[in-house]
Amino acid sequence: MFSMKTTSTTKVLTLSALSLILSACVSLPTNENTLTDADLIRVAQQKESAPTEGAQQWIIGVHNGIEVVKSFQCSDLCPQNTLRVIYYDVPTDATCDSIGGVTKSILVPIAITVMPKEYCFPKAIADYWESYPAKP
Repeated sequence: MFSMKTTSTTKVLTLSALSLILSACVSLPTNENTLTDADLIRVAQQKESAPTEGAQQWIIGVHNGIEVVKSFQCSDLCPQNTLRVIYYDVPTDATCDSIGGVTKSILVPIAITVMPKEYCFPKAIADYWESYPAKP
């Protein structure tokens, strides 16, 4: 009986340790990467130099639990024909509406032309997106 009790205790301790380790691997948004509506407006209003080559994008933080991406879309003439877009990275199991975003179609440079592309914008910047400068 003593060995069964020891084995059970060992299993419980091992499972507890594994649970703690797995919990530590999950990265939840912290105050350092959480964006407020005011932060989004400030980022959208910033004048930035466009990249000189190719499209670039990166996650700038989390807003209402959803990652926010800043992307530079470049056509064949970088940086002259470059568009900066700030939008939600919509999870595959969600829709823009379900996460509280606003879907808008904007013209994106492609080669020597432009094509409409839909993005999911945070509400704080969606209504006024066209008024924010994409480049200096």
